Amino acid sequence: MYEKSQLLSEIKSLMENDQLFEMFKRTFEKYEYYFNTTNYIVLNVYQFNDHGSIHVLLTARRALEILKILKKFGVQTTAEKLGKPFEWSKFIVAFGALFHDIGNMIHRENHYLFSTILAEPIIDELAKEFEKTDWLLLKALTLNAIYTHDEATQCTTIEGSCVTVADGCDMEQGRSRLVHKKDKVDIHSVSALAIEKVEIREGDSRTPIIIDVKMKHLSGIFQVDEILTKKVKNSLLSGKVRIRIHAENQLLEKVV
Repeated sequence: MYEKSQLLSEIKSLMENDQLFEMFKRTFEKYEYYFNTTNYIVLNVYQFNDHGSIHVLLTARRALEILKILKKFGVQTTAEKLGKPFEWSKFIVAFGALFHDIGNMIHRENHYLFSTILAEPIIDELAKEFEKTDWLLLKALTLNAIYTHDEATQCTTIEGSCVTVADGCDMEQGRSRLVHKKDKVDIHSVSALAIEKVEIREGDSRTPIIIDVKMKHLSGIFQVDEILTKKVKNSLLSGKVRIRIHAENQLLEKVV
């Protein structure tokens, strides 16, 4: 369904910064073993759905899509509010998304905290490479984006909000972030398999982010309500996101 090479190409286009993309690509390749190991444990020990390389790249791409739209409509990022360049926001979103789920290799419960702990030395090195002076602030904001990606934690930055909403969008054809057992038939699995396509689109100045969710049948609304809606409401983007559900020849819309 998704290929790493295509996702990397799309991320490069969205970044519009060759230096940052080379850092990102190099880091992804260096730590892909982390993502693969995380996924192996999630699939075979917890028996949940995909949390590996494709998921983190897809989350990074979608988070950058959201960030780009917000920039177009004049929404100031947290880094910008602190007097830092917009390139900081790209760094925070990209690396926050890349490492947000590696804590699953330790335990599903509190995985967002374990992700922050495991990523700390990696982000430390990357922040020092990208920012020579105020690297500690850049590091802190990136770790914040990792920690707040879970709906159990309140987002405190625009960049972290981009990551958490992008994470919640990965629910196509069984890829839901609402954890479900692979071989169990219940509302979790049925609704997860109902989702066919999720696309992020540009809205207007009032609600800049549109998320189109196409589903086979309305049971997929369970996914939208239980994960995506909760993540949006727990982010600083609440009120700026319109979710459009396309199912059974119906169009249902709501601003979250």
